[in-house]
Parts: sequence; C-alpha cells; structure tokens
Amino acid sequence: MIISLPLYVNISCSKKFILNLNNYRNAHYHLLNVAKTNFNEIIYNDIKNFKTISKNNISLIYTVYKNDRRKFDVANVCSVLDKFFCDALVSAGVLIDDNYDYIKQVTYKFGGIDKNNPRVDVEIVTLPVKRKPTALKYIEEQKNKWF
Repeated sequence: MIISLPLYVNISCSKKFILNLNNYRNAHYHLLNVAKTNFNEIIYNDIKNFKTISKNNISLIYTVYKNDRRKFDVANVCSVLDKFFCDALVSAGVLIDDNYDYIKQVTYKFGGIDKNNPRVDVEIVTLPVKRKPTALKYIEEQKNKWF
C-alpha cells in the first residue's frame, strides 16, 4: 500500500513548517509538537483503517517528488518524515512500536520532479517471515557440510 505524505505542515494560519532535518533540529520542542500533531491529523484518515501490524517484518520505502530541480539531500527530507510517519502509525494503533522488531528495513529514494503535486510517497511492504529451521533440518544441513 502507498500513502502520500506532505512536505510541510501548517503550524498557524500564516506559517508552515517544512519537514526536513535542518528545520527539525533547529525548532523549539513546542513547535515540533504542533508540527507533529498537525501531521498526524493530515494523515490520520489514510491510516485509521489499517490492520494492526504485530511482529511482522515490514519495510518502508520513501520516494520523494519535489516541485523544482534544485538539488537536495533525500535523507534530509525522508528522515523527518519517517520519524513523524512511524510515530503516527504507533499513535493510531497500527504499529505496537516502531522499533526493529516491526520495521526491518527503511529505504529513501528520489522519484523525480512533480510540479503539481510535490510529496513523499511511502510504500508499506510486508516482508516474508524467516522461519528457524527445525532440529532435524539443522542436523541434515550440518551432515551435508561435513560429508
């Protein structure tokens, strides 16, 4: 499933908070709280009907679509959106936690220029669960190593 995330959130009637690492690290904690709350409100309708993900291996793939040709650091944008999005999933009850037991892989990439709809698309992919080999299979594997 793919969800489109905004590149900024409004923090007042006349101010917007651009979601990137430079703004994140320099912002006051109160401003960050307002930005995260507004971000959650924007995407809540997109995630509220997801099933709860419990101990599944998921991968998050973030693809940035900018509205101009200026060079930028993809991780600068995606790292903050990843933080906000994962916290929103936990807050909505979709994820129990956003640690490595639930999210096994995160990928950032550049998708191109979209002047009409700049955004970050996040794709949630369920990875296959790796099963531990049974004792009998383990013994056979060890036997094949030596003979």
